[in-house]
Amino acid sequence: MTIRWFLAAVLLMTGCATSDPYVYTKPGATTEQKERDKTDCLFDSKETTHGPGGPQITVNQDRYRRCMTDKGYTLERTAR
Repeated sequence: MTIRWFLAAVLLMTGCATSDPYVYTKPGATTEQKERDKTDCLFDSKETTHGPGGPQITVNQDRYRRCMTDKGYTLERTAR
């Protein structure tokens, strides 16, 4: 469960630090449901690789997109 909270914190920090022109939308989804689904997909798409600096956790973006799509979300461009 600790990894899920870590990934959620990374996602929140990344979301605050960048202005992503794309967002996942799902008609009728509450904010809580969307955050839970995003966290679940991040957890399911994480990959750990081992290197000289120790283990690194990365997110397989293809697997993340597929997970969100499978949950009924659509990636849409936001208005600027």
